[in-house]
Order: sequence, then C-alpha cells, then structure tokens
Amino acid sequence: MPRRPTRRRKKELMRRAELRRRNELVGQAVTLLMAGAAAMLVLCKEYYKQYLIRAPYESNYFTRRMFISFVIDLDEHCHNLLRMNVTCFCQFIEIIKRAGTPEDTIHCKVEEQVAIFLHIVAHNQRVRTIRTCARCSGATVSTYFNKVLKAILGMQDFFIKPQTGETPSQIEGNSRWMPYFKDCIGAIDGRYIRAKVPIEEKPSYFCRKHFIAQNILPACDFDLKFTYVLAGWEGSASDSRVLADTLTRVDKIPLIPGKFYLVDDGYPLLRHFVTPHRKTAYHLNEWRGRRPRTSNELFNHRHSSCRNIIERTFGVLKKHFNILNEEPMYNFDKQIDIFLACCCIHNHIRQFMPNDSIVEAVDNFLAAQLLVEAVEDEDIPRDPPQSRDDVKRAGEEIRNTITTQMWNDFSRRH
Repeated sequence: MPRRPTRRRKKELMRRAELRRRNELVGQAVTLLMAGAAAMLVLCKEYYKQYLIRAPYESNYFTRRMFISFVIDLDEHCHNLLRMNVTCFCQFIEIIKRAGTPEDTIHCKVEEQVAIFLHIVAHNQRVRTIRTCARCSGATVSTYFNKVLKAILGMQDFFIKPQTGETPSQIEGNSRWMPYFKDCIGAIDGRYIRAKVPIEEKPSYFCRKHFIAQNILPACDFDLKFTYVLAGWEGSASDSRVLADTLTRVDKIPLIPGKFYLVDDGYPLLRHFVTPHRKTAYHLNEWRGRRPRTSNELFNHRHSSCRNIIERTFGVLKKHFNILNEEPMYNFDKQIDIFLACCCIHNHIRQFMPNDSIVEAVDNFLAAQLLVEAVEDEDIPRDPPQSRDDVKRAGEEIRNTITTQMWNDFSRRH
C-alpha cells in the first residue's frame, strides 16, 4: 500500500498550487495591461493623425487651402465652380469683408467660407459632399454657410438698388422702343420657385403649374439686374394679389412719378404698371411670319419684346444657381433667404461680368424656345385689386397715347 502523505507534504503541495494560481493571475493581468496599453497607443496615434496633424488629404477633392488656390488660379476654374471669374470673386470678397461679417478664423478664411457658400448654391451640393471638399465637418460647413448667408442678406440694399428714373440706354438705342417706352424703367412678372413646406400647407403652395412653389415677384431693369424682389407668397396666390401686397408693405416697390413698369395682363392696368391690350395677340411666338395689322397688335408686339427682359434676367439667375431649379433641402424661411441672396449675387455678377457667357446661353435657349414651342399662356383671369378710378384711367391714358403714337409712326413708314 502507498504511503499517505504527511501533513508537511500536504502543506507543501497546497503552497505550490497557490503559487501557480497567483502566477497565472499575474500573467493574465500583465497580458491585459499590455493589450490595453497597445490599444491606447493605437487610439492616441489615430487621434494625433486626425486632430493634431493637418496632413494632406489625397482624394478627388482638395483640402480647403488647396481648393481655394485652385479656384482663384484661373478664370475658367472660378467660373465653373463659383459662377464668377477671379476678378469678380475678389471684388465680392472685398465687399463682404467691408461688412465685417463673416471674419477670418484660425481654421478658415473669409475666401474659403464664401467659396463654400457659392459652391453650394451654384451646384445645389449637399453638406456631405462639401465637407469632403472643404475637409471639415458637416456642422462646420453649415456654420460657414449660415454666416455668409446672413452677411449677404445684411447687404441686400447694397446689391439690389432701385432705378434712378433715367431712360435706359437699351431703349434709347432701339428705334422700335424709343420714344414710346422712354418712361419705362423695367419689367415685372410673377415667377414660381420650387418650395418645401409642411404637409398641411401644401394645398396653398400648389401652383397652377402643378408643383409646390412659392410665388416670387421680381422687378428688373434693362441691365438684367433686379431692382426689387418680393419672395415668400404661396404658389396659389395670383400675381395681382402679390402686386397689391408690394404696394402696401413697408418695403414696398419703388415707384417714380411719370415712370412705369411693363407687366402682362395678369396684373391690373395702373399708372405705374402698363399692361398689353386684352384679346389681342401678345406673345412673341404669335408674330412669326406676319406683321401687326392694328395699333393694338403693334403695341402688344413691342410691349412683349421689351418686357422679355424679365425672361432673360430670370433665366440667367436660374442658370447661375442650380439650387433654385430643384426641390430645396432647407426650411421655408431659409428658402426665402437663399433666393434673396442669389438675387444679390446675380446683381454683383452682372456689374463686374456684363459679358458673362451664361447670358448668351440663355438668349439662345429663349430664341430656340420661340421656334419650337408656344410660350405658356399666362392670360388667366385673376381678380385685380381694388384701385381708384383715376389711377386706372391714368394707366389707360399712358397706354393709349403710346399706342396711337406708335401706330402713326409705323403707318408713315409702311
């Protein structure tokens, strides 16, 4: 029979087993500590790379600094991305800087902030796309966008100025319009811009062209610049109702004694708003291949060709800023602000880039449109606002005087 271990031997075996367990626990603890230390080193390294080192970001885009350098390197690059040439962009930056906001930050200069804003409105880019280009977070892109938007709106009176009342050079140099429209200072026409509104408000913003929109009332001069803009009306509102609002607002449309705007017959005939003759051919596509046969037809033909300036102005605006052509991604109040900001930038571009190639593209498009399709009929009966009889009679007198003088001169020459 084997001998049973003695008491001393049992204690020795127990002590050795205890040592083994302690050694195993210590080994496991050391392993865990080393793994944790390694993980911490990896995390620290990634944090250092991402937040402490501004290493070049190699992709199809550039870092902010490289992006702005690329943009202002050539007029072609600047125009394609920001809708301005380099000179026009630099002038715009100077104007923004004089306003005092936004300001340079340690991470982004004013030039970069404005470039981000222009890139978004020109190409309707989303934040997740721009943040890759600008190499910053989506929240930072939104912050810069809102700062620039606020700065432009704060200078709205600087960019959008009313007419002085002088006869436009474009009318003085056109024998078909001079002297009949020598007192014309611009044109007005209602326009629809796609809108995004809460579902309960969609019926009131559903326009007659069968989409959700806000009704815009812009006034423009013959340099393709906006002289007044009212935005935010429901798409279902009639043009005459919107015009009535512009005449009673605090910031109402500027009216000059003895001067008038050209409008279509969706508006009332008033002293400062001259409409075409009703129940008479008006749109330019209706005159192909024939001459006016009556005084009313002659007036309508020249009225339409002169008022076409609003078509050109709005066409250039939408060509410049693709954000106005698609359903917006912002709340309704910001949609109004963005439209007004685009009008301000458009006026700046017209001042420093009068020979913009986009104008020629719009003119070619409108000319082709007249050849291949009819202009959409806008002579829909609307309820004109209540006006005093003397104001209406003054408008009729202006229109009848121009019509008679125009027809007499036309008859003598033909």
